Amino acid sequence: MDYSKDETYPKIPFYMTYPMQNMYLTEMEYEKDIERMKTYYPAEAQAAMKLVEERLDELEYEGSRIYDEEPDRMMIQREIEQLSQKFMDSLNPQPVAKTYFDMVPMEIAGQELRAQGHQDCGDNWLCSMVGVLFGTELYRRRCRHRRCRRWW
Repeated sequence: MDYSKDETYPKIPFYMTYPMQNMYLTEMEYEKDIERMKTYYPAEAQAAMKLVEERLDELEYEGSRIYDEEPDRMMIQREIEQLSQKFMDSLNPQPVAKTYFDMVPMEIAGQELRAQGHQDCGDNWLCSMVGVLFGTELYRRRCRHRRCRRWW
């Protein structure tokens, strides 16, 4: 059947017949929008976000544990605690006592602490804020990795 004479099928250019034509542009728009929203964060949250992004940049590589189907809860909690400690050290550079997880390797840490989901953070509010920033940035990178790894 010749569709060129049928008025119900409009003519479209060949390059528009592929559904993923503007996938790169859409991803760039998402990135710009996220960066714009980050500029609205308070100064302290921006400083914490910078630390979170730097750490996730280090953890972002093909085969990384952050891309596991279900990331390890203890790994995430430990990263949050370390980032919180680093952020507190940057605010007041005084020597701070080491946490339990810094002194004892994770392999031999008590099973009770693992079962309880122990949080060894001095400031609960700060740990919560860093945890939220870490979680949202981790989610954003996992989504981008899932969407984009097939395309470039």
